[in-house]
Amino acid sequence: MDHQHSRRLFGYVIEKDIQVHIFQNKVINIKQLTRNNNQSVVLMRETMMRLFIYLLENSKGNIIQHEDILLNVWDKYGLSSSSQRLWQVMKSLRNKLARLGLSEDFITRVESGPLRGYHIAENKVKAIYYYE
Repeated sequence: MDHQHSRRLFGYVIEKDIQVHIFQNKVINIKQLTRNNNQSVVLMRETMMRLFIYLLENSKGNIIQHEDILLNVWDKYGLSSSSQRLWQVMKSLRNKLARLGLSEDFITRVESGPLRGYHIAENKVKAIYYYE
């Protein structure tokens, strides 16, 4: 049986304790979950989860430029994009991740010359797959 054709992305594990469940729009700190901590699960709206997944999928050590994020997270879905909207959703995303215990430098804003965008500490991220 050829698993390559039926492999699907389930989510991600970040810094071994944080799980990203794409289809449920949830991010969970499993270490906090065992302590019955009400801050252990964060639900995200569709656009915020799409932004987070886009960053996780596309960083790979590179800076993801603002224009690419706006196009692939908002415009392609018929939504109105703007730098202000990106900033607001990113700020909210980072706050939610901080509540789960993810370090602030996990997502960094980059403004170096003409390059404006975001960078993910991808060495802390592992993709999780399942087979259909």
